[in-house]
Amino acid sequence: MAESQSLDAFAGRLGGMAARYAALGSTLEDAALVKKLLDSVPNRLYAAVAGIEQFCDVGTMLFEDALGRLKAFDERLRRRDQAGGEGADGQLLYTAAQWRARERRRSGARGDDDDDVRSEASRFGGNRRGRCYKCGERGHFKRECPQLKKAPAAERALLVDDVEDAGLL
Repeated sequence: MAESQSLDAFAGRLGGMAARYAALGSTLEDAALVKKLLDSVPNRLYAAVAGIEQFCDVGTMLFEDALGRLKAFDERLRRRDQAGGEGADGQLLYTAAQWRARERRRSGARGDDDDDVRSEASRFGGNRRGRCYKCGERGHFKRECPQLKKAPAAERALLVDDVEDAGLL
């Protein structure tokens, strides 16, 4: 197999050779095809061949299995060579400042100070309380809102009367 030749082309040639054997009345077993394939791959796939021979039973392995393993390894090598020092999607990695700027651009302006409060809350024990659904201010929840109406005076009086009637006082 030539260094520039693809695995598919070489597998096609081996398949043609097996067909010619069949035409002559002889059969070429999978074990012989696998041995021929593993012996003739280029040096860039030598690590895959060593792994296959080390962890698989080459005598019982199907030709398609060996070819599939070699193709998977070759594809991985090609993706790694194309990416170089870049990420999997072809982009370089961002610095922390670039990442924050990118996130600000993506989220857009919200019109309030959510970003500032979030960054202050995450630093050194800042105000980590949420926003009140009653008054809309930060620093307390609705159940703790000072604007919540308390029970009417009549209900409080009934409660006091009930407590006195129960003899708890």
